[in-house]
Amino acid sequence: MEWRENEERIITVTPVAIGIVRPALVAVVLAVLVQIGSFHVSFIHRHEAWFLLLLVGPALVIVATRTWRWRSHKIHLTTQRLTVEGGVARHYRRSVELIDVFATRGDQRVSERISRRGSVILETAGGPFFVGRVRHPSALCRLIERERSTHHSDRVPLDTVFEFDDPSSHDYEVNPRRRWGHR
Repeated sequence: MEWRENEERIITVTPVAIGIVRPALVAVVLAVLVQIGSFHVSFIHRHEAWFLLLLVGPALVIVATRTWRWRSHKIHLTTQRLTVEGGVARHYRRSVELIDVFATRGDQRVSERISRRGSVILETAGGPFFVGRVRHPSALCRLIERERSTHHSDRVPLDTVFEFDDPSSHDYEVNPRRRWGHR
């Protein structure tokens, strides 16, 4: 990733793995079933390698591709922006400037609170920016808020004095005159 002038990396996070556990469990269960079947059926025992290849192979391919896809995604927090990049075949990179962020939000279900995982969403003028599912989403939100507050520049200096300009009382009437004949 290319950094800008005076931009420093604060943290790089890999999102939570999604969809790896079930195919891995299926691969293990099928491998155990083939092993048990080879003890009881001589046909399975003679062609055990083919059974493993046909039954366990597709599940392992799914695990491998999802792991590769998972490890290719990164979330980079720098002093100026937050960037989400990833992709295996088609690489993508989305970023949002920290100045443009209004608020950060972490969404967690009960099961995600127990496992300390959740989604981080940034509220911007262009709409919500979905960062992704990460471990310890509240910690990432605190880091983003800390960086926003240290580099937040107000366009109005703090010593500016605002004065109230009272409009002229002749420009408007408090009680309009009654017109005779109109009800």
